Amino acid sequence: MNLKRSSLVVAACAALLSVGAVAMTVNQDGAPPRPEPAPEHKLLMERLGTWDCEMQMWMGPGEPERMKGVEKNRALAPFHLVSEFTADMPSMQFEGHGVMSWDPEKKKFVSLWVDVTEASPTWMEGTYDAKTRAFHFTGENMTMGQRLKMRHVLAIKDADHATFDMYVTGADGKESKSMQIDYTRRK
Repeated sequence: MNLKRSSLVVAACAALLSVGAVAMTVNQDGAPPRPEPAPEHKLLMERLGTWDCEMQMWMGPGEPERMKGVEKNRALAPFHLVSEFTADMPSMQFEGHGVMSWDPEKKKFVSLWVDVTEASPTWMEGTYDAKTRAFHFTGENMTMGQRLKMRHVLAIKDADHATFDMYVTGADGKESKSMQIDYTRRK
């Protein structure tokens, strides 16, 4: 067998093996197999449902502003938690949307948040501490023309209660608490 013909045979065998490998990775209906949710995805699904929210916002020194809100969480497949948040703020009707998920490649939780107060989305990455039952996220946000470091902690109290704390690091490098939300699952 000459070299050219040997190369063609090897190429043909490689092509058949590739087609065979692809054929093994599809279901009977021709679709690729659906991935199974990781334990981290299942952990997020515990947040499904409608939650009544008691909010406190620190806009500066002194007492926080208090508001009420509602968060509605649904699943996108068994992988992603999609949130819709509304609240009656003193000067406006607040609306925000978030997606929280587990990234199996990064081995981190990820969060994307957009709302009516800012033009830039907030992207965060985080971990979960099983001992304290809390998600810890860090990231940055563009607020009033300034890029600020942020830290979020979502502590799961029990199946029907959770607390969210948001911390912002100012231009002076000092971190301060800017928001707290106490969640109660609506029955």
